[in-house]
Amino acid sequence: MLGLRRCVGFCLGLLASTSVPSWAEDRPAAALSGYFPPPEEQGGWRSLLPAVGEPDDSQKARIREVGGVDWDALRAAWVHNAAAPGATGLLVIRRGHVVGEWYRGCDRSTAFNIHSSAKSYTSTAFGLILTDFDKGPLPGGKTLALDTKVCTAEWLPEALPLPDPRKAEITVRHLLNMVSGLDEPTPPAQDHPFEWSLGHVAGSPMVQLKHDPGKAFIYSNAGVAHLVLLFHRATGEDLYPFLKRRLFDPIGETQLRWTRMGGAGAIGPFSQGYTGIHTNPRQHARFCYLAMHKGEWAGKRIVAESYYDFAWRGTAVKPDYGGQWWTAPRIPGTPRDLVMTLGRDHNDGFVVPSLDLVFVRFGDGTKFPRDFERKLVFKVLAAVVS
Repeated sequence: MLGLRRCVGFCLGLLASTSVPSWAEDRPAAALSGYFPPPEEQGGWRSLLPAVGEPDDSQKARIREVGGVDWDALRAAWVHNAAAPGATGLLVIRRGHVVGEWYRGCDRSTAFNIHSSAKSYTSTAFGLILTDFDKGPLPGGKTLALDTKVCTAEWLPEALPLPDPRKAEITVRHLLNMVSGLDEPTPPAQDHPFEWSLGHVAGSPMVQLKHDPGKAFIYSNAGVAHLVLLFHRATGEDLYPFLKRRLFDPIGETQLRWTRMGGAGAIGPFSQGYTGIHTNPRQHARFCYLAMHKGEWAGKRIVAESYYDFAWRGTAVKPDYGGQWWTAPRIPGTPRDLVMTLGRDHNDGFVVPSLDLVFVRFGDGTKFPRDFERKLVFKVLAAVVS
């Protein structure tokens, strides 16, 4: 009995002495920094780090005081990241300051294909044109909304004739939420990629829907290819030049290119939409920082706040996926407002508005330790101090 009492007492004492990470406490979100970085060509992100080498003790103290991060704890996130092979970079920005930045086999200007993180850019382009987000008529006086059915002569004439009549029910919302019913068991075809995505190529798995629209989540690049064509039809522009004018240039995201596909006798060429953005961590951090500020940049409204309310909300059939953004339920135990752009081989961006925190991990490696993504997130979060 005495041994049991000692055991219980020891366990209760251990629980009482264990501190709860500041990011895990149920507290009001801190106000976001009012700082916005100039383009990299004009100085770029402000940094609490030394120009070369690791910070000394006084610099670490300032990182803790001003940036709200324990640099030594944050370095553990880099050590974890560096356990995976390949060129890679990790950038952490808190309260508008660079508090951690590491590169191996590359430097801050090295561009990586961010793969499916590009989907969040495609989604944001729709945030700039849909009437649901208080946008006016498109060229020609037409309006496009989340619940507009798009496999029609007006919006996607390329989809006709419909190989499956159920496609007539597909809406913009279905495509953004990945619940259109389009299947994708194989990589996209290199030849006639848009026709393949529309189910107009022999052997395409998109000839028939796998599910009725809205009934099930299927991660589908073909669905994003539909969005690429729809965007061009709605605006008369390809994604890249439109976003360059409306978003990239205003926020200083100047070091970015987007691979095109199709053409040469096939539909296109147009930006890939679901992949193909080549950029570096400091540039993608701008896109994430704009998102953290719900579309506002230096006092100017770039994207409607209501777009993020939609894009960051999971669906009944997939609670951890919104409108081409991943959400907190994907990694249980993280802040409820964590959102992510996730690309193949962990080319990822992370946004936590309640912590005024953005971090980006890029690389060209293909092999990773088990549970790599979750452990990286928790190691970054563990470095956050009040």
